[in-house]
Amino acid sequence: MPSSKKKKENVPLVSMAGLIRYYDEDTEKFKIDPKVVFIGSIILIAVIIAISKIIPPP
Repeated sequence: MPSSKKKKENVPLVSMAGLIRYYDEDTEKFKIDPKVVFIGSIILIAVIIAISKIIPPP
């Protein structure tokens, strides 16, 4: 019986409640520099504005 008490003491409270922490693992597939995202969004906005000037919406 004492060994089961030790096992229960070592288990975090979050795990005992059935909640799993998904963000503990640091397995990133790829990283994108924030500058690339910022510049890409500005370019996309410029392209959309240019297309709306060339082809006006109905």
